[in-house]
Amino acid sequence: MKILKFQLANRGAKGFFVILCLVLLGAFGQAVNAQDMDPDELLRRVDDNLWSQTKIIEGRLIVDNGRRERVLQMQTWMEGVERSYSVYLNPPRERGVKMLKARSKLWMYTPRTDRKILIAGHMLRQSMMGSDLSYEDMMEDKMLSRNYKSAIEKFEDFEGTPCVVLLLIANDKTTTYQTRKLWIDPEKKIVLMEEMYAKSGKLLKNVRFKGYRQTGDRLFPKKMIFRDLLKSNTKTTYEYDSIKFDAEIPAKYFSQSILKR
Repeated sequence: MKILKFQLANRGAKGFFVILCLVLLGAFGQAVNAQDMDPDELLRRVDDNLWSQTKIIEGRLIVDNGRRERVLQMQTWMEGVERSYSVYLNPPRERGVKMLKARSKLWMYTPRTDRKILIAGHMLRQSMMGSDLSYEDMMEDKMLSRNYKSAIEKFEDFEGTPCVVLLLIANDKTTTYQTRKLWIDPEKKIVLMEEMYAKSGKLLKNVRFKGYRQTGDRLFPKKMIFRDLLKSNTKTTYEYDSIKFDAEIPAKYFSQSILKR
């Protein structure tokens, strides 16, 4: 009987030792991965999945203010990160609204007033079409690998996927979000969640990236869910119906003359 108890105790000790070794090996492997992984290269690979020289997008902006939903159907033409043109197709109240981004300027045209206005200064911080995005967010739509320095903060499981959490610090002190955090699947080189912080360190917004699918030689999300954390019980979903990468776009799409056509 004593021998049996000793054997069981011995097996238990061995089992504990094996588990301890596995935990230590996992931690060691994670540390090795952290040393081997280049955060800047990982961020570049993420950008490669999301960005191209040009894009033509058809999609819907689903604005949920906690009481009701509005669905804005729109089409967008983009060249790089500095020029884009969007036109709203539905609902009828917003049909014909146009927005043009050209480098550091943003114009908006509304058919009801038949006027185009330059959105600047404090207006940039206002909600875009009642959504969780501001006009400033549209102006800050840049390639992260070119505008932030990155470092690995930690490894973390996110909704069942092992992720690397990258901490990003802006290169330019005028950048709206001085700090960002990205939860990245290091195997697929895709971002699953992003957090954006104010200069004070306060968490302002987060974005979930959902439904990645193969689009040519890249993985691109089916939808992005934005939440302005200064609001309560709101969210805005940008759902992509179709997207064309590296499509030819005539120069007229990025001229102010297109706003009143």
